[in-house]
Amino acid sequence: MKIAYLDCFSGISGDMVLGAFLDLGLPKKLLRETLKKMSLPDLVLSVRREERGGLSGVALQVKERRHSHRHRTYREIKGLIEQSGLEPKIKADSLTALQDLAAAEARIHGKKMEEVHFHEIGAMDTIVDIVGAALGFHYFQVQEVTASPVPVNQGWVKSQHGPLPLPAPATLALLKNVPLIPSGLEKELVTPTGAAILKTFAASFGPPPAATLTRVGYGLGQQQLDDRPNCLRLWLGERPSPLNQEKLMVLETNLDDMNPQWYDLVMERLFEAGALDVTLIPCQMKKNRPGTLLQVLARPGDQVALRDILFTETSTLGVRIYEVSRYSLKRILKQVTTPWGKVVVKYFRRPETPSKNGTHFSIEYDDLKKISRQKKIPLKKLQTDLNHWLLINRPVGNRLVEGS
Repeated sequence: MKIAYLDCFSGISGDMVLGAFLDLGLPKKLLRETLKKMSLPDLVLSVRREERGGLSGVALQVKERRHSHRHRTYREIKGLIEQSGLEPKIKADSLTALQDLAAAEARIHGKKMEEVHFHEIGAMDTIVDIVGAALGFHYFQVQEVTASPVPVNQGWVKSQHGPLPLPAPATLALLKNVPLIPSGLEKELVTPTGAAILKTFAASFGPPPAATLTRVGYGLGQQQLDDRPNCLRLWLGERPSPLNQEKLMVLETNLDDMNPQWYDLVMERLFEAGALDVTLIPCQMKKNRPGTLLQVLARPGDQVALRDILFTETSTLGVRIYEVSRYSLKRILKQVTTPWGKVVVKYFRRPETPSKNGTHFSIEYDDLKKISRQKKIPLKKLQTDLNHWLLINRPVGNRLVEGS
């Protein structure tokens, strides 16, 4: 899984996010081609490598060839993006961020969202920054975004409505449920556009997640700060997948004239020869005869031995063999000493519905059956009690039996 971490030690703005993606390797040509898909004929994009506090990164500046004092409404910008040739995912994410930004301004000024007129959303740079950020996350195939706590500031900022306290009201509205830390500075560190990008893309906030770091990009802001470099640090990384992928073989045959009692021995010999799984499926065969589809899942190196068992131990005249891909959860088997005796427990992780500590488990059936017989405990009650005990007593340092 590809992940991104927004390290906001100096705040966040739209141009800092896009600059960081360009520093990571987002092609400038691709960015320009993407922006051309919208009707922005007066757009002038300047991309420069500069330095902030000893850190080299990319600074971005957006201008218009013919400066216009007409401020676009949210309705106009929404139509501009909806009618563009942007890829559906980029279009959808851009519209989400712009909608959040417009909704925040509408609440503050007591207007309908479609009627909001203000410089911050109407400015060319806001459109470019939000669409460019959506492009960056899409280009690097980021599947999960985490951000650091965000530094907030004091002081005042000039706006079309006169002086406003920092953080700007729209910024503060967008930072709801985001962990904030005081910066001690009287400068705008978080812009409304930066806050909208955080709200749209960041799924969680906190320290850097566990991952293998692949690259780091620096997006430079427009200010010179005395106590820190004015930049955003964007980490890209890979989180290990909980899935194993492997190529396996399926051997199968249809049987309608074999003594059903033989299946027990056939399955036993197939497993002894390396079969990973054996399945018996009732089916209707030609001339409407009831039959059984026998399927064997195996590793490629075992297919010849398993094929020969099917020919010698069943009544089949033909075996079909084909390759399949299998995705399986990574797991380990541990032998755990419990009040009822020793059992082998299979531990694994599910990516979509993790348990409280991210790990699930299941007890080997053969061990359950053995204890049930020895101690004369109903199997259902034994499994319930063991599951409860294992949830409370997470074993540490048990002997590893095997793993895959």
